[in-house]
Amino acid sequence: MTPLFQWLFNHSLDNFGGGKLVFSSPLAGELRFLLFAAAIVGVWFLYRKAAARTSRKTWRVILGLRLAAIGLLFFMLGAPVIRSQAPRAGGTFAAVMVDSSASMSIADPALSNRPRIDLAKEAIFGAGPQQAGLLKAIAGQCETVTYAFSDSIKRIDAPNQLDAQGQATNLFRAIHDVDAELRGVPLAAAVLVTDGCRNTGGSAEDAAKMLQARGVPLYVLALGDPNPPPDLEVVQVLAPARARRNSEVELDITVRHTGFKTPFDLLLKRGDTIILTRRIEPDGSGDLTRLRMAFTPDHEGSATYRVEIPAAKEEKLAQNNAKDFVLDLQDDRLPVLYIEGSPRQEYRFLRRALFRDPDFRLVGVLRLAPKRFYVQGANGNETYLKDGFPTTAEQLFTYQAIVLGDIEADVFSPQQLQLLEQFVKVRGGGLLMLGGVNSFGLGHYAPTPVGRMLPVSISPGDPPYSDEQYAASVVEKAMAHPVMKLALDAGENKALWDHAPPLVGITPVTGLKPGATMLLERQKTGQPVLAVQDYGAGRVAAFTSGGSWFWRMSKPASTEFHEKFWKQLIRWLVVGAREQLMVSTDAEIYTRRDPVTVRATVVGKDMTPLNEAKVVAQITDPLGNMQEIPMDWILSEEGVYECHFLPETEGQHKLAVRVEGWEAKPVEKGFLVSQPVLEFSDAGMKKEVLMRMAEATHGGYYEPAQLMAMIDAVKARVTQAALESAVPHDQPLWDMPMLFILLLGLFSAEWIIRRRKGLA
Repeated sequence: MTPLFQWLFNHSLDNFGGGKLVFSSPLAGELRFLLFAAAIVGVWFLYRKAAARTSRKTWRVILGLRLAAIGLLFFMLGAPVIRSQAPRAGGTFAAVMVDSSASMSIADPALSNRPRIDLAKEAIFGAGPQQAGLLKAIAGQCETVTYAFSDSIKRIDAPNQLDAQGQATNLFRAIHDVDAELRGVPLAAAVLVTDGCRNTGGSAEDAAKMLQARGVPLYVLALGDPNPPPDLEVVQVLAPARARRNSEVELDITVRHTGFKTPFDLLLKRGDTIILTRRIEPDGSGDLTRLRMAFTPDHEGSATYRVEIPAAKEEKLAQNNAKDFVLDLQDDRLPVLYIEGSPRQEYRFLRRALFRDPDFRLVGVLRLAPKRFYVQGANGNETYLKDGFPTTAEQLFTYQAIVLGDIEADVFSPQQLQLLEQFVKVRGGGLLMLGGVNSFGLGHYAPTPVGRMLPVSISPGDPPYSDEQYAASVVEKAMAHPVMKLALDAGENKALWDHAPPLVGITPVTGLKPGATMLLERQKTGQPVLAVQDYGAGRVAAFTSGGSWFWRMSKPASTEFHEKFWKQLIRWLVVGAREQLMVSTDAEIYTRRDPVTVRATVVGKDMTPLNEAKVVAQITDPLGNMQEIPMDWILSEEGVYECHFLPETEGQHKLAVRVEGWEAKPVEKGFLVSQPVLEFSDAGMKKEVLMRMAEATHGGYYEPAQLMAMIDAVKARVTQAALESAVPHDQPLWDMPMLFILLLGLFSAEWIIRRRKGLA
């Protein structure tokens, strides 16, 4: 019966019950009705003569048969179809993203001390035959694509591919990459299984906006405890990448002490050696403490240091208790040019303070007569100093600090004064002016580029130099400035300055410039004695006294008050000094196979960029394996070269960059490849963030106890999406054999009756 029915009607009985009858003819329904009415009138008009030649009953039968045949023809010409809704080709899809970062290995008390990743596996893949997971629950309703993600995504199809070993969590990149990979796919829903501990990449809210713009709801299964157990953490260590030998290095450290009220120790270590210990006492005002630690490194080259909090018994996570940083120590001598207008005591004692220290190369240029200079400490390449101050950038830029003593501006040409400004502004050098009868305003520097750079305001009308003796004191809040720290202990440092000998001589100035910092002032009057400020890439200092030598004469020979002050001031001034070859990496600490970008800036002796240099980076790993990588010039940046390296070994790496054909030795730097600790930083489940993501996409937020509710919500969504994406499906009826049989039967019956009644 069923095959016969399907042959007669071209369709199964189910097809007739699952759709509706519509006409697909391009002719409007009203026009078809008018044509049908006209056909009825025409048939009646043609058949009215037959009524007189036969009985009325016969006439009605043949008229009805003809009208039925005409009606059936018009039905077929209307192109009837059965219209139903069919799923779109390819169906609908759901994307499932499971966090596989290291923080998912944490076993929370709120989760019965089970690792978060185990619960994720059960939620997605099921816990055996008795408990089906999300994938099985929606398998018959849509296609699913499952990803594991940490700092990148990868497709998975089995629970053993989830290992919680990812080095960082990047929610933004995970959703961005999934969205991009499924761009042309009809995505009905996205499921995110995570603890929300994002620690790199864009914001989670921006990630949710990508799904929102596409109309895809996000269903979040949040794993973990929003209130993590007690934890100590070194959050951040800010340290300089390079320092000079015998210079103090200052660290800016932030520590977290969640759930701790008792004191704990913070250690600074190099290897197994403890360098400094600081006792931290939480005050109850918050769980973050920021502090500074200062030390003077004693190694050569690069070294790795660690800031560490010893693990406490209450802690469940000790992986975030330390942070490493790399410090490169410069052991080259710091070149200083000191030009003095007369053989005074200040020149003698200041030169002695720097000359005896192997960290400095002091070149003194002493004026003996208007055109006659005496040069001390110069090498064979500095013969130009016999005529006084350098006249070209190539000559001047070999130094990193310039000291102007008791010498007037008229000694310098306008070009030399402009060169001094470029030395500070562009080269990043340090400039120091000392007090004297021919310096500052008295030396006519006010209208010159040097006058613009000074941190004090000067004018030709300033009072004359005074040889009086007076006491100078450190300005309030300036005691912690690197220049003024003559002792590591704050109390000891204050005592040194409180008992500092007096100074002899001062050059009055108009006042302090806006933005400058005054470090020393004359007691009672408040006149500036030492002021500093940044200028361009460099720094400038004004020491208005010409009698710091009295500090040395008033102290026992064993003390270094005078020497240490001047060394620290000069070192501070040259922090921004540029080298002809400067090397940097995009980070100081990397993880294994994390790309290292090495950048080198190459300039000539006049600090103009060089774009045709041949630059080579040599990298040595902890096992002694050496690799040389040519560095390519970045076309968009003058004098900047770059290369990339993929570290395979954990530990300290040494980097040496050289320029082929240069006599200068390579610039060395270190970087560290270590295990990541980001994943265990503030590792509590981020409930508020995940809820905002779900709400922004009109999805839902769920916790493990609500797993079935989440599965039902996802099933409902994919069902709805399937209906929304359905397309009309028409099955034609006009070509059914049954219609042609019926039409033939109507015409045949009429013909037979007409023949029997003798009608035409």
